[in-house]
Amino acid sequence: MTNSRKALRIEALVWMLVMVAAIVLSTVLLLRNNRLENDLSQLRVDCQTLAAETADLRRQLVEEARQHALNRPGLLPWEIERLQKKGLEDPVNDLVSDLQEHPELISHSGVLGGTMAFGFPEKIQVLTDRYVLAYFEDGHIAGWMLLEYQVARGGLITWRVIDSYVE
Repeated sequence: MTNSRKALRIEALVWMLVMVAAIVLSTVLLLRNNRLENDLSQLRVDCQTLAAETADLRRQLVEEARQHALNRPGLLPWEIERLQKKGLEDPVNDLVSDLQEHPELISHSGVLGGTMAFGFPEKIQVLTDRYVLAYFEDGHIAGWMLLEYQVARGGLITWRVIDSYVE
């Protein structure tokens, strides 16, 4: 065999090896891409499941707070004293009155021309020196809201909505 024929055979063999390596590499990359797409799809399903579970847990928290309020409404004596030191003369009534002045905290829209409000003070339960459970409605639909509040010196009350839902 001549040197040029040997060189051609070696060159053909090298090209064949390069092509086989390219095919193997593209197959590996394709399989890896498919596996990553499957992982991504599973992660999306997991995220949707977690979002649904989170929503359920938030509803459960509001319901548990509502049940707790029904079983033990009002503040403990030491909680009342602490709030009075911060400037609330009658903590429960002061908190209820202040909350009623903040319908903007209700993120749900009224229906049929109704306006959402905390219209029933007897359905606003001060749970602790930190949390309130409040009923709201517009005359057509109603809901519950769990709020956290803070009282600064001088009796200034600030509110933060933890969760709410319309029944």
